[in-house]
Amino acid sequence: MTQPTTRATLKDYAKRQLGHPVVELNIDDDQMEDRIDDALEYFQEYHFDATYPTFLKHQITSSTLKIQSNTTFTAGEYITGGTSGVRATVHQYHSANTTIRYKDPMVKSGGDGNTYYANTTTTFGNAETVTGETSELSATTATSSANTLGDFDNQYISVAENIIGIKGVMPFWSDTAGSTNMFSINYQYALNDLYSIGAASTFRDYVFTQQNLAMIRNLFHTSPRFRFNRHTDRLYLDVDWGTDLTIDKWVVVEAYTVTDPTTFSDVYGDMFLKRYVTALFKKQWGQNLIKFEGMQLPGGVTLNGRQLYDDAVTELERIDEEVQLKYSLPDDFFVG
Repeated sequence: MTQPTTRATLKDYAKRQLGHPVVELNIDDDQMEDRIDDALEYFQEYHFDATYPTFLKHQITSSTLKIQSNTTFTAGEYITGGTSGVRATVHQYHSANTTIRYKDPMVKSGGDGNTYYANTTTTFGNAETVTGETSELSATTATSSANTLGDFDNQYISVAENIIGIKGVMPFWSDTAGSTNMFSINYQYALNDLYSIGAASTFRDYVFTQQNLAMIRNLFHTSPRFRFNRHTDRLYLDVDWGTDLTIDKWVVVEAYTVTDPTTFSDVYGDMFLKRYVTALFKKQWGQNLIKFEGMQLPGGVTLNGRQLYDDAVTELERIDEEVQLKYSLPDDFFVG
């Protein structure tokens, strides 16, 4: 038999390991599908071959407001909703799809009732009239799904479901030590001192200089702070939005992504995954038969689901211990 390359062939492999078709397996097909899902989740959580590092790039999006007519609002002017009372700043108008790209939505609240405060909960409504403060133009928003909040106003980036961890965010500000223009430190150092390395001096001065520059960079330009939870699929960036990050700016993230078996079918043939799926099937089989324990069938055969269940539990415990010792990467540490 060839190695499993699909869910179906992995299922057939595990069934054969348990004696099928010679022995009838008392497991429902939905139960087998659930156990394969459990095995893949465990595999992706602990096995070093189930994930791989990657770099993701993302362009910061603005909030958008669809309107029914081609009305060109001026970039930088305020637009105000006649019904919702939301006021926002126009970033750009796209005439091709009659969409206003905007940022910084605000509403009047608290105090004297005339002061605008940042608010992303109250949004522009469907089929309401918006008016430009400078251009004095008016337009009616779309009748459905008119408003969409973007990254800039949400102050987080949505990431794909297959991303299970974020290792770091690449700095998105200028790096003095890494600059190569003629007024930079590196350029001046190469112009005046680099020629002497290997002749009148050694590499020692150069190494110490680069270490000092790196220390200065780390003091004044640390890597962006972030917060991420794989169950929210959101990457929160704790930076100065509007200064450090602006609309249409790119963010590069170092992440860990799941090795998707639907794309990389070789995952289904992994030795560990095959063993784990077989053990889970065996446990499910025993669990289904436990309620018939001791029941005698024609011919004197007695069902013993408890033994099947206990054997599977013991095997799973052995696999759990093995995966910690053989298949898991060592713990990584965060300093600072």
